[in-house]
Amino acid sequence: MLRAAPRAFNSWDAIKLFAILTMFIDHSGAFIFTEETDRWLRAVGRAAAPIFLFLGGFASSYRFKWDLFILAMLMTVSDTMLAGQLRTQNILVTIILCRMLLDWLERKGKTIKHPYQWLIGSFAWIGTVMLTQYGTLGLMFALCGYARRRSTLYSKQVQNRMLVISLVAFGAISWLSFEFVAHEAAIMLVMLAIVYWLLSKLELRDIDTGRCPKWLVWVGKTLSTYSGYVYALHLIALEWITGIPF
Repeated sequence: MLRAAPRAFNSWDAIKLFAILTMFIDHSGAFIFTEETDRWLRAVGRAAAPIFLFLGGFASSYRFKWDLFILAMLMTVSDTMLAGQLRTQNILVTIILCRMLLDWLERKGKTIKHPYQWLIGSFAWIGTVMLTQYGTLGLMFALCGYARRRSTLYSKQVQNRMLVISLVAFGAISWLSFEFVAHEAAIMLVMLAIVYWLLSKLELRDIDTGRCPKWLVWVGKTLSTYSGYVYALHLIALEWITGIPF
């Protein structure tokens, strides 16, 4: 039985629920509402990935999570069977790789002294999108989360500039990839602006849920805690129901 962690509902949960909501909107546009006029759903959904990737770097620990690895492999097997060729392009693989790199740095007792150089290096390897979803663009957001969590090491100005650079790169690539028309691009820009506002102000703190029903708080914490399961299992189900590889 799934159990939400015995803790207060916090800002981590809230922003992750926003990401889950936009993820569902994105996937409804990918699998259900697939007409040209419905492509604005994919524009709204551009908000999800930056948040998940950012939180991968913002996490307090980068220890290897076997359940995340198993879910990533399950998705890889499912995608490969459906597509008829090897596919490793799911965001869980990207998050795992980012966490492994940051964990290696921590175990070596190292900190990132020149974050801009890391961002430039990550973008230079953008061709890795052919191997994993978002490729090293995902690492750019993880680095933003890494810097935000360590406010004593990096100034607010550096943190915000890193986030702006990453969001601009992500927005430009998304616009080219999806070939968004004017109103779809405008929707995407609004969503990315919201993401910037949320992530640039993110601090881990409890949120007063005294006026909310306990069952609703439990649902929110459970979805947040098991967001990897939610992502993988609903995506696999949608792929096999519709026959559309993601």
